[in-house]
Amino acid sequence: MSVPGILLIGLVCIMLLAALYWHWRVHSLFRSLGEVKRKFIYAEFAFQLANPWLARQLGRPMLRDQLSPDLLARVEVARRQIRRVELGLACCVILWIGLLLATIRTSGG
Repeated sequence: MSVPGILLIGLVCIMLLAALYWHWRVHSLFRSLGEVKRKFIYAEFAFQLANPWLARQLGRPMLRDQLSPDLLARVEVARRQIRRVELGLACCVILWIGLLLATIRTSGG
């Protein structure tokens, strides 16, 4: 296997690990917020945590409006952590696409 092929597979593995970490972090926060589990399902919680602006535009009841200040601080810490993962995933996707296009171009396909 060529070096670009190995790099492409390696980037996919890194992206999968980052996505697993993202879901683990969001799910552990969801489990620790007992009162939230009664009001929101996991998918809605994860959506609001990842996209608060878009969730507010859709007019759904907001997670952040129903939390105490100390729980809100925990949510903000987790939000900062998952933002880093999202940024890393975006960089990996850009690198993967660039490497894929460079490989296709040099192979003549």
